[in-house]
Amino acid sequence: MQDTTAEPASSPLGNINQHFHQCYARRKQDFKDKISRGEVLLIIRMDSRLVASCGDDIQELPVNGETYHQCKALAHSTLAAYYTLLHSPPEQAVSLLKDWLPQLKSEAAPELASTIAAHIRQLINDVTKHSTVSHLQIQHFAKALEPVFARLLVLSAEDEVKQLHRQLNKLTSDYDIATSDSFFIVFGGPQARSRELAKLVFTKWCDESDDLLADSRHHVRYFENASTIADAAELVATLMADRELAQTFLGRAEGLEQDVLGKAAEKVLERCWPKPQAKHR
Repeated sequence: MQDTTAEPASSPLGNINQHFHQCYARRKQDFKDKISRGEVLLIIRMDSRLVASCGDDIQELPVNGETYHQCKALAHSTLAAYYTLLHSPPEQAVSLLKDWLPQLKSEAAPELASTIAAHIRQLINDVTKHSTVSHLQIQHFAKALEPVFARLLVLSAEDEVKQLHRQLNKLTSDYDIATSDSFFIVFGGPQARSRELAKLVFTKWCDESDDLLADSRHHVRYFENASTIADAAELVATLMADRELAQTFLGRAEGLEQDVLGKAAEKVLERCWPKPQAKHR
């Protein structure tokens, strides 16, 4: 990425622009210092943990427990069966899947585990009977699993929501920090569900807080490609600096939450792409 902080380079305006960016960086540093002093609480949904950072104090709490991992493994067992039949000779695949059947047990969802085993057994019988794997067989298998997947999703979401709620209660009781001085960050992952569920929980938590008057969207953020607490602190310092500028110069705190050229662009687009004239017959 090019550095445009000193542009336009051929004009004295470049020096003024660079000076602005230096002042902006100093203001962001003021907010970073506030975060490092423990005046702002960062709560981060990071991989399978909830990480809280308040100054030098850092807590790591588990979010995904045994129930979640068992449900996930049960769902994956059906997909493993599909791939095994797809990429291995039928005799070899059937032999391997038969060995799996007694192992498909789950303390979290024993009935679902038994149902999955029954569906895989039925698929094995169909493949054995016809000595081949057909698309129709896989379709029947997938259709039979739909209610199983739905139940596994509910169990997984229920487990994660309860864990997040319990850990949020613990963290907010451990730190004497108002919700208005707290930020809830969801680090991006390879799956969309890791973003949506945590954001929903964090937003609900903020909306029901008694000490937050601002829009909860300011305090709940998704951060793609982040991996450290320092990344979260950098994001929050930027949010705080931008909110201050937006409130002062745009009249609303969320004014820099979108592309500032967006509204103007809508008008320009109308002029650049005029509506086609109706054709006369």
